[in-house]
Amino acid sequence: MKLLYTDMSQDLTEILTEQASSYAQKGKRVFYIAPSALSFEKERKVLEYLPQSASFDITVTRFTQMARYFILNTSNPKTQLDDTGLAMIFYKVLLHMGDDELKVYGRLRKDSNFINQLVDLYKELQQANMTVLDLQHLDQVEKQEDLVRIFSAAQDLLLAGDFDNQSKLSAFFKEITSGHLDEALSNTVLVIDGFTRFSAEEEALVALLNDKCHQIVVGTYTSQKAYKANFVYGNVYQASVDFLRTLAQTYKVIPDYVTTDKEGNLSFARISRLLESRHDFSTVDETVTEQDKHALKVWEVVNQKEEVAQVAKSIRQLLADGKRYKDILVLLGDEESYKLHVGQIFRKFDIPYYFGKEESMSSHPLVEFVDSLERIKRYNYRAEDLLNLVKSGLYGGFAQEDLDLFEYYVNFADIKGRHKFLSDFTANSRDKYNLDQINALRSQLIEPLDKFLNSRKQKGSSLLKKLVVFLEAVQVPSKMAALTGKASEAEKEQNEQVWKAFTQLLEQVETIFGDESLLVDDFLSILRSGMLACDYRTVPVTV
Repeated sequence: MKLLYTDMSQDLTEILTEQASSYAQKGKRVFYIAPSALSFEKERKVLEYLPQSASFDITVTRFTQMARYFILNTSNPKTQLDDTGLAMIFYKVLLHMGDDELKVYGRLRKDSNFINQLVDLYKELQQANMTVLDLQHLDQVEKQEDLVRIFSAAQDLLLAGDFDNQSKLSAFFKEITSGHLDEALSNTVLVIDGFTRFSAEEEALVALLNDKCHQIVVGTYTSQKAYKANFVYGNVYQASVDFLRTLAQTYKVIPDYVTTDKEGNLSFARISRLLESRHDFSTVDETVTEQDKHALKVWEVVNQKEEVAQVAKSIRQLLADGKRYKDILVLLGDEESYKLHVGQIFRKFDIPYYFGKEESMSSHPLVEFVDSLERIKRYNYRAEDLLNLVKSGLYGGFAQEDLDLFEYYVNFADIKGRHKFLSDFTANSRDKYNLDQINALRSQLIEPLDKFLNSRKQKGSSLLKKLVVFLEAVQVPSKMAALTGKASEAEKEQNEQVWKAFTQLLEQVETIFGDESLLVDDFLSILRSGMLACDYRTVPVTV
């Protein structure tokens, strides 16, 4: 292993790209590893620094993605499950448990948020190389007992069904341990950039690869002053120094301080040293110059909306000065709190943008359709749920005027509950409404819906067939096709992803619940939870 570090004023990516390029020229296969949130930006920068701006021998990727390159063609007879399938496993386990079996979580057995939390915990335990038995310091002993019972039953179900839910890194780990990849790895070099810590799973993988790969190069930012300091608690480089020292001690190597031939940004270097001295209580014989003040601007605004507006105006000014969008990176402290304002204001200023974070599918019409369908059954045909379903744009070939008329009448007559929607509408106000027309419309809207929702308890495979018949009856596939046909390229991509997620969800329901007797309520709850948990793949338009 080779450990490298440099000052913040230097470009670590350029240094590591030179390392990667030198190994590639020697015939080695190089994987340039970056954190998931930075992989696209790193790929662009690495390509810029390569002499030919491209290389077939250097792959910029993430740890999990790198594993795919080695195990893609490895046969696996087990049925693959994604996060949605794992959620179904937990749902099935909890479905067979009574309220009295779980002392703390009994009433949350069918709560989709609780099931998603179980999935997240399962994945976190995998990444940390832990089991549920390691959770020994919870505030209540009963919580641990419940979790052990749930996870044990889920593990038994995974084994009984021959399902595979191990992470890609775990599968990669097994292949490396077996020795099947020794020849390929012996010609492989890893260049790791952008990390100040590894997860337990990544740490174990690096330890294993260190014995198998030709070389592993790890780079990070820290100053020579910080690395040589005896006391680093509170230092701005504390995470990086701890990271380097741990690796150095583990692998018995001495980190090298490296720089490029370029001078770097002097103002940035000076401000970095001043900031470091503030945190390590040392003194430096430097002051902020006028040039430094021009290099770094600090704004103070009244609220978040005004802050984003100022950023947008600055971006427009940078573009006028000759900069390109790909040269501009906006860092946010809290993506969720800024997301709404960034979307609204950047669109106002006609600024295309990409959020380096997965986006939920929950606002897509098909997800809203499934959500409304489940809520209609759960709340016994509540008016707002039924109206949301028929107004989703995917329910039947009804004219908008007819749907508006139906909505006006339902609100006027205060129609609520299954019985009222199945009965003829009779309320009127001075013959304002054509009841024959409205009742004909009611029949067309409600009859196929009620035929499906009133299905008796039966096997999951039978309910799936009835769902497909219902979807065909209300023209969901053709409506989705029409929606995609008139959409923009970005919207088409999203529609395709949602439809693929929906069909894969149905396939997993068939696999896990095909022979399980289900109520329509539980069946719809599974579909709703699965769709609400789906995210779009986020790929920048420039990649």
